[in-house]
Amino acid sequence: MTLALTDVAAVFGFKLLSPGGFIPLLVMALLPRMVAVELSLRRAGVVLACAFAVFTASVLQDPMIMRRIGPWETAVIVLVYGFICGTALLVVIFRLRNIDELAELTTSREALLAETMNASQAERRQISEFIHDGPLQDVLAARRDIAGFLKRSPDAPLEQALASLQDASRLLREATFELHPALLDQVGLAAAVEKLVAVTAARSGMAITTEIDYPEPNAIDPILFGVIRELVSNVARHSQASSATVKLTVDGEVARIDVADDGIGITGDVAARRLAQGHIGLASHRARVQAAGGTLTILEEPVGARLRVEVPLRRPAATSGPATVPHGTDRQSQRC
Repeated sequence: MTLALTDVAAVFGFKLLSPGGFIPLLVMALLPRMVAVELSLRRAGVVLACAFAVFTASVLQDPMIMRRIGPWETAVIVLVYGFICGTALLVVIFRLRNIDELAELTTSREALLAETMNASQAERRQISEFIHDGPLQDVLAARRDIAGFLKRSPDAPLEQALASLQDASRLLREATFELHPALLDQVGLAAAVEKLVAVTAARSGMAITTEIDYPEPNAIDPILFGVIRELVSNVARHSQASSATVKLTVDGEVARIDVADDGIGITGDVAARRLAQGHIGLASHRARVQAAGGTLTILEEPVGARLRVEVPLRRPAATSGPATVPHGTDRQSQRC
């Protein structure tokens, strides 16, 4: 604002030194357009008011201008300049209003993302607990009964049934973990990712290694785990790879995920085609990452594919880090 007022004073001084000159007035006519980019309503109002007062005084105190164009034309010029100043002030007001609306939209988007995340996590937790407390317990009970009967009377068909029940219980445990990993709440994201990778590697037969340097829990941990789960699942199902690597690191205030494989690779066109075919898992996680202010990028690789996810960290979560799980704190850990 000081610079703008200095410009106004300088132009006014030039006008006083050049009676009948129009150039200083033309220069002053450009001032409202410069003030229109001002982000402070108070500063813009002060500068425009001073500019209007100086412009009016410059015109009225110049006898040569008054004689050349007359009083009525002079009044019209002053009114037009006042209209220009008022328009510039309205532009500043609308710009500030748009900035406020954008800030509100950003806040609303973050709140909506938080609500969606909470609802999704709550739903996954409910389904996980339902499977754990219902079907899984029934399978475990049947497995114990058959194992007890086989101790008394061996029988080949029952042994096959017992093996099937063991597979079923293992799959149910994996399903409950992938729906809502208790490890994520208990000992943090790093342990949950290690468990997820181990389960996926055992199921797919693929060699998957991890490189994790994620020292502290954060509010975005559920987002990161969901993205890693989807990326690792896509590698296992679609990449035709024999090996893969999952990296989870922190770079300043940004969490970074890199998932690479030696498979057939993926391009933006392939991703778009999968989306058109109804494979919306990756697209939905991309939307969640973008809503959290992050990016999901497909990087060019000579062999295979590499996807990178970067999400800004938020305030630390309530937990302070890996810890020993107290007895009876999680229903899934009590009866498995």
